[in-house]
Amino acid sequence: MKKLLTVLSTICLCSSVSASELTFQFGSPSFSGNGKSSHYLTIENIEKTRKDAIKAQEKAETEAKNTAVAKFKANVEARFYTALAKQITDNVFGTDGLQQDSGTFTSPTGGETVEWTTPSGTGNVVVTVTESDGTVTTFTMPKEDNS
Repeated sequence: MKKLLTVLSTICLCSSVSASELTFQFGSPSFSGNGKSSHYLTIENIEKTRKDAIKAQEKAETEAKNTAVAKFKANVEARFYTALAKQITDNVFGTDGLQQDSGTFTSPTGGETVEWTTPSGTGNVVVTVTESDGTVTTFTMPKEDNS
């Protein structure tokens, strides 16, 4: 038993033990400083790429709006809505018995609905515009003689 204890003691004393100090290091280059410049360059490159993509998209949208067809379409739509407003005005405020107390118009392109009514006894005209997304706008105007 003494021999066994002596052998085990010798083995324990003779074996080398190595240990080092525990140290903490940040993994992010922003905190540690290691690779910091390449980290900043990578972030700057990503930002520049995104900005360039946004500028290219805006330029393409602007060019699409400036084509002759787009300008023509915008002009036709503006004239269409101007004529529609004139017709509704003539129907509401018309003379010589051509007035209409109520009416409805539905746009064939966008699905917007324009309704007008003249509530009796109020002397007003109520115009309600319902857009295709459900938004409702109401205008109340006094109905006076246009002459």
